Amino acid sequence: MNKLISVVFAISLFLPIYTYAIYPFILKILAGFRKKKYIIDEQYQPYVSVLVAAYNEEKVIAGKIENMLLIDYPADKIEFLIGSDGSSDRTVEIARRYSHISNLRILDLPRGGKVNALNCMLKEANGDVLVFSDANTMYDSKAILNLVKYFIDERIGCVSGQVRLAVHEKSGMGARSENTYWKYENWVKVLESNIGRLSGANGAIYAIRKGLVPEIRKGIINDDFYVSTYILQAGYDVIFEDKAIAYEEPNDEFVSQFKRHTRDGAGHYQAIAVFWPMLFPRKGSFVHVSHRVIRWIVPFLLMIAFMSNTLLVAQSWFMLALFVCQVLAYLILVGYYFAVVRRGGKLNGAVGKLISIIFYFMSVNLALFLGWIRLIRKQQKATWETLR
Repeated sequence: MNKLISVVFAISLFLPIYTYAIYPFILKILAGFRKKKYIIDEQYQPYVSVLVAAYNEEKVIAGKIENMLLIDYPADKIEFLIGSDGSSDRTVEIARRYSHISNLRILDLPRGGKVNALNCMLKEANGDVLVFSDANTMYDSKAILNLVKYFIDERIGCVSGQVRLAVHEKSGMGARSENTYWKYENWVKVLESNIGRLSGANGAIYAIRKGLVPEIRKGIINDDFYVSTYILQAGYDVIFEDKAIAYEEPNDEFVSQFKRHTRDGAGHYQAIAVFWPMLFPRKGSFVHVSHRVIRWIVPFLLMIAFMSNTLLVAQSWFMLALFVCQVLAYLILVGYYFAVVRRGGKLNGAVGKLISIIFYFMSVNLALFLGWIRLIRKQQKATWETLR
């Protein structure tokens, strides 16, 4: 019996280490053998539609429109669509102040969720390439040029850009932890892109070839993951372009971040069911399982590791040490929140950074677990709230 428990414990420890640490280095090895080269045309300028779904974005919508007008792209080859998902504030009123702009269209839609707003814009869009963006995300002037230059290559179905968070010395723990995570995530995206198998586009900045996704499935929570994975599953390459840059102010409030991670968590488990064929060998299944599915089941693996370790703790000093490490991680989750985060403080130095990383890891996995509960209880709605 102890042998079986030991095996279960070993697997529950190995899989989180695999998805976060081993998998990226496997990608580096794969790129050495099969790194893809694509046709790139810096002068390629297809007609582009930029789609922005917005809900109660009165604080940022004017800045977003003005930012879009600064994009380096021929005005006669680009259109901007803003779909307001039943906003109850002044989002539509403010956006309509710019109605004199000939290539800007504002859709005042009834409340139906982000997917409904995106589907309405998909039907209205005239572009050969569709660019998806968020209302609070500001584009570098060359961002769209760097996205569309790949679509000359017929193998490409989706190109994701890079989001850079505006983090500075006065930023709190939430923003810094999120920034550290995104640096790591962008590194993994580059490695996946080398083999044309990017798992999940960044919803703030990505482009697709028109017609590949005629409609986003109703009830989908994470629309960006759905769109990019749908395209990958259809046999097209999905890649990452780090020169296509968007900027975003991170939300430094832990509660808001936690709510977003919980909502995303529900969407992640939904995606496992929607894209169940990706669990079996096919194009993109290796990255889908390694990067996404295993990472999404880490909360359950942590629970299994703790329970199995409890049964093995008397076997050796090594097992005892591992058990103590797990207990400390849970104590950091609870203690750091009440002693530091809730009071708006932060810990400095190398030890403080390590503790904040452990806290971030544990809190994200707690949010994932709660997202799973919300999904199975059918408590997670497809509609969204602006958490800023």
